Amino acid sequence: MMYPPLANVQWDPVGAAFRDWRLLLLTTFQNWVVGPATMFLLAAAFFPNDAGFMAGFSLVDCGPALGAGPHSDAVDGIELVVVEELASHYLTAFYPPLCRSAPQLQALAALGAPSQPSERWYRTSISEPGSRGAGKRERRSASGSGGKPSKALAQLALALRTFHRHERHFAVPFSFVVPASAAWPDELHGMPLGVKVHRFMQSLDKGRAGAVEKSKQLKELQSMGFPLHSWRDYQFEEVCLPALRTYIAQHGDLFVPQKFAVPEQDDEAAAQWPRATWGYKLGLVVAKMRKQVQQEQQRKQQWKDKKNSVSYSSSAALPPLPENHVAALDKLGFVWHVRDAKWYQFFLPGLRCYRELHGHADVPLAFEVPSHSDDPRWPQALEGYLLGRHVYMVRSGKYATQARDCEQQLQELGFSFRMSEKAWSESIFPALKFFAAEFGHCDVQQDFVVPSEAPWPKDSWGLKLGDTVKNIRRGAYDTQTRASRKDLDALGFVWNARHRVEKTVRHVVLPALTTYRRLHGTQGFVPTDFVVPENDANWPALARCFKLGQWISRVRSGQVVIPAKLRAELDEMGFVWRFHDQRWTDVLLPAFRAYAELHGGTCASMSTKFQVPPEAPYPVAAYGANLGGALWHIRNGDSYVSNEDKQRELRALGVLPEEGGGLV
Repeated sequence: MMYPPLANVQWDPVGAAFRDWRLLLLTTFQNWVVGPATMFLLAAAFFPNDAGFMAGFSLVDCGPALGAGPHSDAVDGIELVVVEELASHYLTAFYPPLCRSAPQLQALAALGAPSQPSERWYRTSISEPGSRGAGKRERRSASGSGGKPSKALAQLALALRTFHRHERHFAVPFSFVVPASAAWPDELHGMPLGVKVHRFMQSLDKGRAGAVEKSKQLKELQSMGFPLHSWRDYQFEEVCLPALRTYIAQHGDLFVPQKFAVPEQDDEAAAQWPRATWGYKLGLVVAKMRKQVQQEQQRKQQWKDKKNSVSYSSSAALPPLPENHVAALDKLGFVWHVRDAKWYQFFLPGLRCYRELHGHADVPLAFEVPSHSDDPRWPQALEGYLLGRHVYMVRSGKYATQARDCEQQLQELGFSFRMSEKAWSESIFPALKFFAAEFGHCDVQQDFVVPSEAPWPKDSWGLKLGDTVKNIRRGAYDTQTRASRKDLDALGFVWNARHRVEKTVRHVVLPALTTYRRLHGTQGFVPTDFVVPENDANWPALARCFKLGQWISRVRSGQVVIPAKLRAELDEMGFVWRFHDQRWTDVLLPAFRAYAELHGGTCASMSTKFQVPPEAPYPVAAYGANLGGALWHIRNGDSYVSNEDKQRELRALGVLPEEGGGLV
């Protein structure tokens, strides 16, 4: 009988312990119910004289204690060690690489057991043939017997040697794939070398490659200078540091945006960067290093404060950044806390300078520090700094920690956090007022930004008016909007989507339809692509540039919902809700009748290319219509044939054949 919890456990097949019912019972109970701590006590009660048994069982559950599942790398990497000196029944102890600092190992060492796995160990498994554990062990044994893994390692060595010959370094980008060119051996074409190197170094870090350490290929890698045991340092020194030095030379700082990546090889700008850095995602690497240092500082603080209840999950915690890396970055002037650096290097100096020059700290939103050559009163280090934007961010709470630490300095500068009333009266409402005067309405599109030019109010320059209006609809500036409700209504401010439809129908669509009918006749159809002319005085000012044809199509298809009251107003205007019905009544049917009248009472002889001539007896609304094309579509069943009344009309006119017969 197979016990699932024991599927990955390796035993000495000749040991008497495996046949001991007490041991089987305890093992099953331990794996499924109470865990290692309770089992240690139970083992002591059942086998008080068996120190090897107790020490062995205290290590069995190291994998789950590390957050590893039953088939994870940590558990799968457990080695079976037979401690003959201690285990009187050939009982086994598990030595996971990640558990070697566990307190249980200290207890085992105190009993005289070796701190590292013995050279004498067995890999006999009780896993059934074909099970996952057995499969992995077979693959591992193959790696040491010249199987596929050895061939793969030989190919990896060949690929790295070729890469180094071309690039003069080993820092293979993760996304690098061997090109299908004559410069590379044919068998390597298409190999994802970046991924292969990454996985190979991971296996070395986790100790899985120990069985092949003495292989010919690894010796070859070492001889060519490949950094087998210092990969992180190599990547840092050959890629990260050169990329940071180049960035600071080009930008003057190390505020690297998270989305920034070094240009790829086919980019002209790549020539300014070291070859090993091409395509390097520097922004993500910088963000990761900052997070590593931040987490390490938090861990030290928790240890200092003995707040062990707060811990990091294994998926979120990052390994600490090596001290030599931190030292090298500090020497380079690396920015560990971006907001602190921007606050003390740019914001406070900029705010002080602005107050000295203007006598107050009410910085306009669009204010940007001028260049030193244009205004020598401003330091060159602040050139181009968006001071107004950052003042807005501070008032929005983006720099809460820094503002709290420097509260007294901000008060001395006269900086105010409560600027809603000031912003409304000096920036927002003047911008809305000018917008309504300029465009004839106050339905501000969401992406609209106030131009930084006259005649727009200067205090509104750069204001994201569309976003501001969206926030007003969601409740922002509630006090100010309630106080200014009448003024906003007078401007035509649109409060919600329903209000927008109402204003569009009454102030744009109805006047535009009236004008269209006046210019094109009551039987004229509005084409789908029709847009009201921009500079034609015949059209209402609010309707100019309005996509009238597109709006009508959206209403007919149900994309725009029209309330009943507005539908009645459109009906009164003569709005056609079903285009095909009106086209049938006003154009097609009268034109077919006129053609039949001229051709012996039938349309059977009509060419599919026939167009209605501008003459009697054809109706004016049909002049120029592609009547032959309509006939072709009708005979193919594309339109107007699903209605029985229309079918009878069409058969009578010879457009469709009589039932059971052909066209006459």
